[in-house]
Formats: sequence, structure tokens, C-alpha cells
Amino acid sequence: MSPWGIVGQPRAVGALQQAVSSGRFIPSIIFHGPAGAGKLATAVAFCRALLCPAADDPPCGRCPSCRRIAERALVHPAVRAVFPETLSDFRKGEDAPEGSAGIDLQERQDEAVRNPAWTILIDRIRESIAFVQRRPSEGRRLALIIDQAHRMGAEAANALLKTLEEPPAHGVILLLAPAPHALLPTIRSRCQAVPFKLVPRAEIADYLVRERSMPPDEATLRAGLSGGRIGAAIEVDLAADRQRREALLALLESLAERDDPGLAVARAEQLVRGGDGLDADLETLMSLLRDVMVLAAAGDRTPGLIHVDLLPRLRRLAGLGPFGPAAVEDLASTIHGIRRKGNRQLLVENLFLSLLPGPGGAAAHRPT
Repeated sequence: MSPWGIVGQPRAVGALQQAVSSGRFIPSIIFHGPAGAGKLATAVAFCRALLCPAADDPPCGRCPSCRRIAERALVHPAVRAVFPETLSDFRKGEDAPEGSAGIDLQERQDEAVRNPAWTILIDRIRESIAFVQRRPSEGRRLALIIDQAHRMGAEAANALLKTLEEPPAHGVILLLAPAPHALLPTIRSRCQAVPFKLVPRAEIADYLVRERSMPPDEATLRAGLSGGRIGAAIEVDLAADRQRREALLALLESLAERDDPGLAVARAEQLVRGGDGLDADLETLMSLLRDVMVLAAAGDRTPGLIHVDLLPRLRRLAGLGPFGPAAVEDLASTIHGIRRKGNRQLLVENLFLSLLPGPGGAAAHRPT
């Protein structure tokens, strides 16, 4: 883990540390990469380093400035964070006043993620521009974090553009987004890009054991379920996840044990009726099929599995069903089709029919 407390992002953190130590960097920066990879945590650590008065290797983590800049309690008057929200919330003035108990940035981010229709409002951007333009009341800099910046509308992005073109000498603007191309080209061209990547499972598991005091088995399971996202590994609800995995594993077992098209269609209808949880169900199904495929290829060996707690059932399933590369490809095509607004019911029915062990199933398409 880096001295900034960031897991699995050595290139990003190294570049930012160099920028802080040299004092030479473009004051408008895009942090881009998958959700949960640590962009917000790194933005907070970067602000802490910029405002820390320590002469050597900031942030020190001990001074009053460092203690007031945290993901769970942002209090420092020189740092402001913007998130997608509703117009009614903006008008309520829900932001905590400077000098209060602080703003929980992680909670605000989680709330915005749960509400994809929310946007970054132009009024909030105008307010933030005014914040960056004023002189710091404490320290030498002001820092603005815009989380999920790709959810700015064109009007809000264009309002921000002039400040990006002519930033104040004391201002730093951090835009957090899944990818640079999710932002307007005019925005991208005026910013330095810092990429973030998915974190290896071994690094996540080691962090959870060392820094979070989790039992090794739980840490390994969380790391496997995280998909390389440190935030997901920490926040995953294992009880709810176990319930989902149990239902989906039982579904695969029923398909493998009975060559019954009617059952496949019924199971598809049942899954689709789950509504908003379908995407998560299919991603979990993908990880289960991945483990079964790996076990089928590995024989008696036990390779690095995601669902380590389900090994006996997964090994049995590997010997039952047509769950090889063709099945994984079929599921990937199904997920892609659903994301492109295809007919969910028909796509899942076709998938489950392909998983049957009979001549119409995925086994028929496996290489010989």
C-alpha cells in the first residue's frame, strides 16, 4: 500500500507525489478508471498533500490541515466536493457549512451512484467556480473535486470550461470520471489525465487482512467478489451476496441436472422478474461460470477461484454441465445485448436454453 493509504495504484500515486514535491503540474486533472478503484480516496489524499504544511513528504497525517481532510469527514475550508444531485436538494442548501462536523464524501458518492438520473447541476458548478476563484482563507491553495464529472450536462461543462482555460494560480480542479472520452473534448484537452486500474485480488486480500483486520478466508472471498475494486471489497454485503450466489448456483445445478427446456424458460422468467437486480445477477452468474470453467480445465488442482467457499459444489458442477468457454461467451453476449436495450426475457431464455446438457445446449458448440 502507498504512503497515501491507496491500494493498488502505484503509477497514479507516484505521479501525484512527484507533482506535489516539484510543485509543477497542470492544475486541472482527470482521474479516470473503473468505479471503486480508489479515485475519490486518491483525490482526498492529493488534497491533503497539497495543503499539508510539512516540508518533507506530505501529507504528514498529523497536522490540523491533514486531520480535517478525510473521506468520511471533510471539514477543511479550502477543499470542496461536488456530486450529482437533484435541483431540490441544491435549493435546500444541504451542504454542511464550513467549520461544521464535516461532509461524508463516501456517503455522498454512494447516494449519487444509487441514483443514476441525478446530474451535476450548472448552479452547483457556478457556485464551485466562485469558490475556486476566491483567495484561500487558509493555506496556499483551494481544491475542487468533481465526482462523476461525466454526469455534467453540456451547459455545466461549458460553464466550467473558462475556469479550466484560465485557472487561478492557487486553484486545483480534480475531475473524476470512468474514462476521459466520457467528458467533452474541450474539457479533456485542458486537463492532465491520471489513469486508475483494477487492483489485483491478492493485493486487495492482503490489504483487508493487514489494514482491516479481516480473517484471511473472508478477505479472499471479498477480494474475489470485488472485481478488482477496492471499494467494492470493503463495502460488499456478504450476507446478501451469499443469498444471491446460493440462488444462482442452485439455478445452474438445476439446469445441469435436468435437460428440460420448460424449466430453463421458467428460470429465465423468474430471474428477469427480479427487476433492477438482473445486471448484478448476471455478473454474479458470470463469476460462477468462470470458476466452473477453470475447475473443469484444471482437474484436481485448485486454481485461484473467486467463490472459494463454494468449492465442493463448483467442482461437482464442473463435472455435470456444459459450462465451458462457450457458456461464458453466451453469457457475455447476453449481458451485452441487455445493455444495448435488447429484449431481456428473450435474451435470458436463449442463454438458459444454451446451458442445457442436451444437443441444443452449449455442449454442442464446444470444441472437440
